Amino acid sequence: NKKEHAGIPVYYVGCLEQGTSKDKLAWHLLTSEPVNNVEDAMRIIGYYERRWLIEDFHKVWKSEGTDVESLRLQSKDNLERLSVIYAFVATRLLALRFIKEVDELTKESCEKVLGKKAWKLLWLKLESKTLPKEVPDMSWAYKNLAKLGGWKDTKRTGRASIKVLWEGWFKLQTILEGYELAMSLDH
Repeated sequence: NKKEHAGIPVYYVGCLEQGTSKDKLAWHLLTSEPVNNVEDAMRIIGYYERRWLIEDFHKVWKSEGTDVESLRLQSKDNLERLSVIYAFVATRLLALRFIKEVDELTKESCEKVLGKKAWKLLWLKLESKTLPKEVPDMSWAYKNLAKLGGWKDTKRTGRASIKVLWEGWFKLQTILEGYELAMSLDH
């Protein structure tokens, strides 16, 4: 169904939950994306089903993770720059949050996310003074970033909060910055 408002086409997609329950959910979605057939409608419904990821991103970015809302910068330009950097970090944190749910991702090298120097510094900080011959996987990185952030897994869930992952990430970046600074003194 198509309506025009202020020159912008608006399409309606109605969706009724399947099943035998008498309290079925009904979604009434408006979109500016063209909806001309069932496939288009299913695409819009698919977007709506993923809305919680967008809400999670905003939660991680604005308050629970990087806490961009608490920034008190004097310059609008600096606020914009730091907001963009924090949005990138929030995306990484959100990806880390779900890493345990996808087996093939947990087995990937952590170097892709942390970088070569960062994972090695994390290893030296939390594991031992001897680096392993092979790069640890993402499962190791998740657990150790969380530990660096103060996570103790007292509930035995194996899941760290975004706040703890952010604290670990932030501390690791501080360690990395200190390392880079110390290395620059030698030159």
